[in-house]
Amino acid sequence: MRKNILIIIIGFFFLGVFSAHASEYMTLENSINMAIERNPAVKAQDQDVLGKNMDKRSQFGHMLPTADLSYGYQRIDKVQTMTLPLPQPIAIPLSNKDNYKMDIEAKQVLFAGGALYNNYLIAKNDYLASELDRERFIRTLKLTVIDTYYGVIKARQQRELAKSNVASVKSHLDVANAFFDQGMIPKNDLLETQVKYAQSEELLITSENAVKIAEANLNILLQRNLIEEVNIDSEIPLTGVDLTFDQSLATAMESRQEIKTAKLQVENSSKGINLARSAFMPSVAATYTYERVGEDPDTDDYNTWKAGIGLTWNLFSGGSSYWNYHKAQYMNSKAGYLLESLKNQVTLEVKNSYLSIEEATSRLKVAEKSIAQAEELARIQKDRYNLQVATTTDVLDAQTLLIQAKNNYLTARADHARAIAALRASMGTL
Repeated sequence: MRKNILIIIIGFFFLGVFSAHASEYMTLENSINMAIERNPAVKAQDQDVLGKNMDKRSQFGHMLPTADLSYGYQRIDKVQTMTLPLPQPIAIPLSNKDNYKMDIEAKQVLFAGGALYNNYLIAKNDYLASELDRERFIRTLKLTVIDTYYGVIKARQQRELAKSNVASVKSHLDVANAFFDQGMIPKNDLLETQVKYAQSEELLITSENAVKIAEANLNILLQRNLIEEVNIDSEIPLTGVDLTFDQSLATAMESRQEIKTAKLQVENSSKGINLARSAFMPSVAATYTYERVGEDPDTDDYNTWKAGIGLTWNLFSGGSSYWNYHKAQYMNSKAGYLLESLKNQVTLEVKNSYLSIEEATSRLKVAEKSIAQAEELARIQKDRYNLQVATTTDVLDAQTLLIQAKNNYLTARADHARAIAALRASMGTL
């Protein structure tokens, strides 16, 4: 008895876990966060940011002192000697057969024409640019998730619209069958209704498949199982825009990741000019060396140290430094032109998104009116058909217009929400 009770409790536990998993509800924000967390391309971007950070630290390290340790052993076959002309010549060895040597050398570059510092600043800007590129990728990913999320809602609503159409045409078919049985309508009217009913069923099948495809697209975007249940919102939000075009454009110029990256590239190209100019300047470094030598491995026979400052100056390199300097200037001009071109492109994107919102808003207003008109037309044509003063074609055409008006409204609403998201993306604030 106790065993059976335990089995029942365990069964209810797993049933509860399964039900909770199956009914997991995902808001748009949840979906976006899930996509960002699981997307492998985002993880690749993270690694790129880490790599650029290491480059920055490496360039900073080049400005710090360096220290090298060397330790070596050398054996001489024949030891050189020096003979002193004493009453009895004495051969004095000038070296040992076994020679051990240890050197510790420290070096600090004091001046390199700004090359080391500019290399560090360029690497730092590259690191910042990699972070901005990650933000840009995430912004694009967010827009894709929003578009796909709303696509599922739209597909489901269109499926319900297709079901409603099947039911409406089926209702008319029942009336047509009754009229035909009573000899009130000809055979071709009944056949026309039957064909229309078959077409509505085909449309429903297509709509159901569109829902499955939309759900699969969302699942793959969120790195979920393709056949996993999608439990999301049932309505696409209808919001407005409280920014003027000029305000939107000003925000885009300030916040858009691509523009920030282009500005960093302009700054880097300016640093590149300084870097090329450093080739005309000397390099100054301070060194300190500690040396120990001896016949034994502990090298304790002799030790000394030396310190100094040295200057290196390349006086002529065939003109390569001169041409590299001018090339850096041209690259700086190129980066500036690309920045201006990018600003024009961003301006166009903001304008297109803003116009898309206005278009979708106007379409929504028209669609709302057309739905009311189409519903009234469908009602009138059904009443007229029941009175036998309208044909089957009149009723079916009115039903088609109603379905089309409702579908236009669903499409306009989805386009409106998508356009708002696209505007935020073009502003760089999504």
